[in-house]
Amino acid sequence: MKLWDISIRQPVFMTMILASMIVLGTASYFRLPIDLLPDIKIPIIAVSTIYPGAGPDEVADQVTKPLEDALNSLPGVEGVRSTSSESSSLIIIEFSLDTSVSDASRETLEKLNRVQNQLPKDALAPVVLRFDPADQPMLVIGVADATGTKSPAELRQEVEDRIQSPLERIDGVASVEVNGGDVREIQVLLDMKALQSRRIAPQQVSAALRSENLNIPGGSITDQGKELLIRTPGNFRTVDEIGDVVVAYRGTPVYLRDVATVQDGFVERTAFTLLNGKESVVVNVKRQSGSNALAVADKVKAELEKVRVEHTDLTLAEAQDTSIFVRDATNDAISDLLLGALLAGLVVLYFFRNLRNTLITMSGLPVIVFGTLFLMDLAGISLNMVSLLAISLSVGLVIDDAIVVRENIFRWMNMGYSAKVAASKATEEVVLPVLATSAAILAVFLPVAYASGIIGQIFRDFGLTVAFAIIISTFEALTMAPMLSAFFFARGENEE
Repeated sequence: MKLWDISIRQPVFMTMILASMIVLGTASYFRLPIDLLPDIKIPIIAVSTIYPGAGPDEVADQVTKPLEDALNSLPGVEGVRSTSSESSSLIIIEFSLDTSVSDASRETLEKLNRVQNQLPKDALAPVVLRFDPADQPMLVIGVADATGTKSPAELRQEVEDRIQSPLERIDGVASVEVNGGDVREIQVLLDMKALQSRRIAPQQVSAALRSENLNIPGGSITDQGKELLIRTPGNFRTVDEIGDVVVAYRGTPVYLRDVATVQDGFVERTAFTLLNGKESVVVNVKRQSGSNALAVADKVKAELEKVRVEHTDLTLAEAQDTSIFVRDATNDAISDLLLGALLAGLVVLYFFRNLRNTLITMSGLPVIVFGTLFLMDLAGISLNMVSLLAISLSVGLVIDDAIVVRENIFRWMNMGYSAKVAASKATEEVVLPVLATSAAILAVFLPVAYASGIIGQIFRDFGLTVAFAIIISTFEALTMAPMLSAFFFARGENEE
């Protein structure tokens, strides 16, 4: 039995299928993440290595060159750039655009693990950083002391306790960074003359501090049938304990306080932030890749409002909010979609000159739109400017098939056939032209989804969304249009 005959003879069955598409599409609409642009993965990875106290030449020879030689052999590498500066090495690796960022990161880590033993012992482990456009802060919040009594260190500590910790617990938030204020730092200021007189190198001081500031596991013991773990805590608890560290022996022990000054200070600041003329702390909120930008922003703002109410001694101001632009762009795209549907309905009405015929033709539009949303959810496509543009563009295309079917059914009914007979015979007569039209549109738009490079990542959502809409519209034209025509139009004179 043909598909359109099933819809005509079993209208309840076909109605449930179409209704389920609307229900699933509605659920998908609330599940789909909302973002400005599609999720773009740029295969660029940076490897950062810290070599404390080393000059640029030492960093280049002992750190950058061994890492470069190893990373050049990674599959898919198109270019490697490096920068060696005092105490740090930065290597940027560019992969081919068809390389998976996750695979590239994993292979880079494996390669670094193999060559790490070739690095100097004082060099820290290399850190792999991935470039992701979603890493840009979604919200930038400035926090200042409303009372004017807090020091920069106290302000930063309150921001970390009252704002950073609650925001990090919000679902969809990737990280919350706090910048500004004073960060506590235990400083060891070496006396070079004292070191030279005792023939002690700065590296000896560093080694002595590292060897003393350790928590060492002490194994385990069994007591009354219970196995207990033992550790020997050796971390410094006070500044005076640091000064008591023995850094060398020159007949008698040489203590750190003899060759250096130990003080409880703050990290040297290289930037200052002001809010309404007052020194402030900046909070950068980053969301997880693929999460709903608007939902995450609303949750963050709700939490910030609680902070404003509970902690009146802090002044909060949103310096940057990218969700505003995302919301405006999404609302504009949806408005264009609704306006396009209205104008398409008016055009159909103008040519059909029959309100009932127009309503039956346009009634399939919700099924097509929500069915497309359901397929977008299955394909992992978000609601963004590109996918919403595709849906808006498809509004005029998706009703073409229904118009062809409805017009032919109307012609058969004018020939005197009953509504059911006309719906069956007319649909069968135009099924090949309808399929040919849909196939031609798919042949144009579907290859866009498989383009390569950054452009391909952007327009993948466009091509697939149009393809989904055309597939759903073809199904609707061959089922819903003949079904409604068979039951909502008068019977003709010639009935078979």
